[in-house]
Amino acid sequence: MTTETAQKESLGKALGRIASGVYLVSFAKDGKNDGMLSTFVMQAAFDPPVVVVAVNNKRPLLDILKPGDSLTVNVMSKQNMDVYKNFAKPYQEGVDRYEGIALKDGTANPVLANCVAFINCKVMTYADAGDHQLLIAEAVDGEQINDDEPMIHLRKNGFGY
Repeated sequence: MTTETAQKESLGKALGRIASGVYLVSFAKDGKNDGMLSTFVMQAAFDPPVVVVAVNNKRPLLDILKPGDSLTVNVMSKQNMDVYKNFAKPYQEGVDRYEGIALKDGTANPVLANCVAFINCKVMTYADAGDHQLLIAEAVDGEQINDDEPMIHLRKNGFGY
């Protein structure tokens, strides 16, 4: 093993120890509910409150959500493993990944009925971040639904999901 390879392996293990939450980023577009799992979500500002979601450059979400569009960040707990399993599967055209999942009524975007909290956001802009784009959004409202502990994710290697 070369020194460079050993350094990259060491860095990958260290990056993988950065704990992150598990979130369902949901949205509705043209009457269709969609969403993606994300572990790259963080609050980035207080005034206005801003949330950043890192989105892989290959995700169709980048072609769908434009500045001014809305999205919802659902904070997941271990009670949401059914949602995790549905959205961890590869995307299949025509499959409703929300089927069988309890959602709150009367929301613009899908909100998990038993998530820890949800945050409704309005897309402000995107910024380049290598193989991802940073979706920068203003948090416009939200609610804590329960006191469950948010789900935490650690990667074995910081160079992949």
